[in-house]
Amino acid sequence: MRNRLFQIPLAACLFFIFNIFSVMAAFPPCEGDFDGDLDVDGADSALFASDLNRTDCDGDCHGDFYNDGDVDALDLEIFSADFGRTECTPVTYKLHGLNFSPYMDGQDPNLLSFISEEQLFQRLRIITPYTQWIRSFGSTHGLEETARIAREFNHKVAAGAWLSSDLSANALEMQNLIAAAQNGQVDIAIVGSEVLLVGYLTEGQLLDYINQFKNAVPGVPVTTAEVYSVLLSHPAVMSACDLIFANYYPYWEGIDVNNAVAHIHAQHQEMVAKAGGKEVVVSETGWPSAGDQIGEAVPSLENSCFFLLNFISWARAEEVSYFIFEAFDESWKALYEGPQGAHWGMWYKDGNLKECMEDIFKGITIEDNWTCREMPGGLGTPEIEFTYVPPYGSFDNLQGQVWHVPPADYKVAVYIRVGTGWWTKPSFASLLTDIYCQGNWICDITTGGIDEQANTIAAFLVPKDYYPPPAGGASTLPAELTDNAVAYVEVTRLP
Repeated sequence: MRNRLFQIPLAACLFFIFNIFSVMAAFPPCEGDFDGDLDVDGADSALFASDLNRTDCDGDCHGDFYNDGDVDALDLEIFSADFGRTECTPVTYKLHGLNFSPYMDGQDPNLLSFISEEQLFQRLRIITPYTQWIRSFGSTHGLEETARIAREFNHKVAAGAWLSSDLSANALEMQNLIAAAQNGQVDIAIVGSEVLLVGYLTEGQLLDYINQFKNAVPGVPVTTAEVYSVLLSHPAVMSACDLIFANYYPYWEGIDVNNAVAHIHAQHQEMVAKAGGKEVVVSETGWPSAGDQIGEAVPSLENSCFFLLNFISWARAEEVSYFIFEAFDESWKALYEGPQGAHWGMWYKDGNLKECMEDIFKGITIEDNWTCREMPGGLGTPEIEFTYVPPYGSFDNLQGQVWHVPPADYKVAVYIRVGTGWWTKPSFASLLTDIYCQGNWICDITTGGIDEQANTIAAFLVPKDYYPPPAGGASTLPAELTDNAVAYVEVTRLP
């Protein structure tokens, strides 16, 4: 536990205030601006000094930054970091939630690095003014203290157990998560993160862990976090969860940043429709500020800030709860997911907020660009066309355009013929392709086998509520496709 000094002489307080400024860069909003004049000066110092050493605070103390009922040495450290600042900018809008991982250079959870309470405390302290909820990913190797310390900062906590194929490690993760929940430190429990996507566990094993938590702590909502398409293909998992935690990553799907939120909007609507009335929370989304281009998705600081501002504008307008991925850049991730892995944070790894993120906290929003109500080309007979057909043997994505329909009301069903058999694309878990607001669409048609050798490609423009039959090698396509489609296009490719 951190040591607390409860009685600090006023002279020592003033010396501390005027001489220690070691963490100023970590606190862009001034927590010590008690009089609201956008600076921290002598007037604020007097207010802080008047309450220093109080232990009976009930929301009425200047300087009880931790909401723990007293003003002590820890509060003095925070106030000293702000003293003398004249550029204070209030946080007008707080994020609903942040995905929080505390690892710093030289640390790697895959190498079982231990995280100290002090490190958790210092990293949480940086982001506290900006967010309501904290989400954690693990409950061992020091991370089991995340929920308790986040509570000291008055956060709501979605605490996670990191599950893998190591069943003995899973047992300890579950034990610690259950203990934290039984101690009242957990508002939502997250049992596993993308374990079905990666293949760490079977559906049955995951359901057993979810039920283990339910039986141990019946009063705390429990869920698992997964990519939306995986959840859709595992309805039993969705049924077992008290609420749905869905991950959306248009960057990994190769989607242009200008279409990314419209894509999330369409996928989220489908998730809500399949959730049986349960709340669907965006458990992860983000955009890297550097790294490799994937399809049409370009990582850059500008695109990262635009995506997050656009996404949060959507979430606020649609009243969707969310957790941004993630708080800090973490170097260790580059070893496992490429250079972009080290650049998902809203904050740089040194704890400084990335420059263009400030608009989010000022409460600025972007107008609706995601519901796609306008009809490309105006009124007319519905049409669909290919705008780019990858050559035979290529792994490029298929691209197309639709005309004279509201994109929000329609989707595209894509099939390829390899040899003599037809196959659904992009996959059985994703039978339909979204249409962007401008009417354009992109489909990955090389998701397995020898798809690059497809000799025929067909696309059907269908109503969004129609679910086409999957094809897994059939010699012909079902007749119902042409019965339900409002437009159709087909092309043949030669070696």
